[in-house]
Amino acid sequence: MVNKPGRIIILSGPSGVGKGSVNNELFKDESLNLTYSVSMTTRKPRQGEVDGVNYFFVSREYFEEQISKNAFIEYAEFIGNYYGTPKNYVQKQIDLGKNVILEVEVKGAMQVLAQDLKNEILSIFLMPPSLEELKARIKKRGTESTEIIKQRLDKALLEIPLKNHYRYVIENDNLINAVEKIKDVLQKEGALNKNSKQSRYWKLFEIVNADIIENYQFFLENWKINVQAQVKENHRINNKDFDFIFHLAQLLSDRIYEDVMGHGYINSIVDKDFVKKKIEKLMLEVNFFSLEQTRLD
Repeated sequence: MVNKPGRIIILSGPSGVGKGSVNNELFKDESLNLTYSVSMTTRKPRQGEVDGVNYFFVSREYFEEQISKNAFIEYAEFIGNYYGTPKNYVQKQIDLGKNVILEVEVKGAMQVLAQDLKNEILSIFLMPPSLEELKARIKKRGTESTEIIKQRLDKALLEIPLKNHYRYVIENDNLINAVEKIKDVLQKEGALNKNSKQSRYWKLFEIVNADIIENYQFFLENWKINVQAQVKENHRINNKDFDFIFHLAQLLSDRIYEDVMGHGYINSIVDKDFVKKKIEKLMLEVNFFSLEQTRLD
């Protein structure tokens, strides 16, 4: 049996948001086919570290040669040593059907997202419920001075605005909820050896589609008329060319799904009353005079 190609999964966010705890829970589920990427570094091995397991330990000359060959997905220099994610290693894992978790800082994630790997990358930004909660989590570690805590929070304030570069933003309000959201995203995006239609997204889509047909036929019909009136005769749109119901259901479902991922409980997605209320508000933002829709905000 040929392995289904894996994906590169970026799971990043500010220090203290809980990336380690989330990753630990995700790796307990073998069906997710997860593996960590092994980074290359020029620093010396620490006691107990194994080459090819913890890191690929190389000379500075070799690392710089790899830079010149564009051999890294991302790399950075930190305290006099290079660290980087080798493309070849990651590609081998993907070919084996593994979903490769990249443990990279937000700055490194920006480098990865700039690569021509869009079909392979699934990017998730983990958000804290609030800055106060983020501060409390960092302080709870009990290992850092007041100055270091300030530095980490200042860095977070620079990183959080970059969340919109990621495909999904997921709030880590509590561990179980955040992990379930990530698992559902992996399923929706076809990263698992399961039918992507089993994602809660498609149950949400069914609810949205049914509600549109039941309550918004008038607006759908007028949308068709308005669009028809604005296009040239030889580009006239008819039912065979464009499925207005599907398009609107997808537009609304995407927004509701992303909203709940960003803030809320995963099972809200399949709560009919919750979904209907969201639709009522979002319908006010739909442009019923154009096929082109800006993001519903």
